[in-house]
Amino acid sequence: MSEYGISYGTQEEFEFRMNLFAQKDAEIKEINAREKNFTVGHNYMSTWTAAEYKKLLGYAGQAGEGVRNYVTLEPTNASSKDWRTEGAVNAVKNQAQCGSCWAFSATCAVEGAHFLKSGKLLSLSEQELVSCDTTCYGCGGGW
Repeated sequence: MSEYGISYGTQEEFEFRMNLFAQKDAEIKEINAREKNFTVGHNYMSTWTAAEYKKLLGYAGQAGEGVRNYVTLEPTNASSKDWRTEGAVNAVKNQAQCGSCWAFSATCAVEGAHFLKSGKLLSLSEQELVSCDTTCYGCGGGW
């Protein structure tokens, strides 16, 4: 609780949130017991309800909405590639209570593409996209 600055106004709220935390802790332990390629852990959302989390997901869109362009990468014999060790990935960012995953995925894609082209990693502003775009519903989600 101290790590994320969380506090609760009543004992009932504390107990409710601790129950959610215990459920999430069991899920995390189950995933980590079966997965070999990654681990998961707690964060500031570990005491949230499904409804509270769902608010972050934002606009779901319509089938066929948006333009989709694909890039084909050169084949490789490597069994895996960790772009973090190449310096191509920024640290995890936090969208907080804003359903702006669309802005985070857009900036991450451009940051990665720029790194592949130039060898320099930028950190672009998701907030600028959210504040300036009028077609993607801001914190309400989008493409």
